[in-house]
Amino acid sequence: MPATATRIGFITQAVRNATAGPNASVVAKYGDQARDTEDPVECFFDRVEDAEVIAAQRLAMLAPDRRRFVTEISGTETAQGIDFNLSTPSVRLIDRAKNADLPCTVVEIGIDYETGRSILTSWG
Repeated sequence: MPATATRIGFITQAVRNATAGPNASVVAKYGDQARDTEDPVECFFDRVEDAEVIAAQRLAMLAPDRRRFVTEISGTETAQGIDFNLSTPSVRLIDRAKNADLPCTVVEIGIDYETGRSILTSWG
């Protein structure tokens, strides 16, 4: 990438802010509990627009009510086969007993070798 005057100016700025919100439902649910500081969250993006997209996605994740699910699956192959290095694994979780049929993000992957089970913790 060439070092144009615009690019040099962008890189030498100490801070660039990207924000999303406020969202009335998030404010009503959480108030000021989410963060105790006004300091920005440090991240590394080449463009402010990219950071704004992520900020909007983070805000959208807070708006609906979320639940945590722990699923035990026979066999260790399921947990061993999840590739979490390139993207965050996601699943469609269906649990009729809990009245759940929704997309979830896999936030924890465990393997119990004694019982031969994969344990997935999902948030959705």
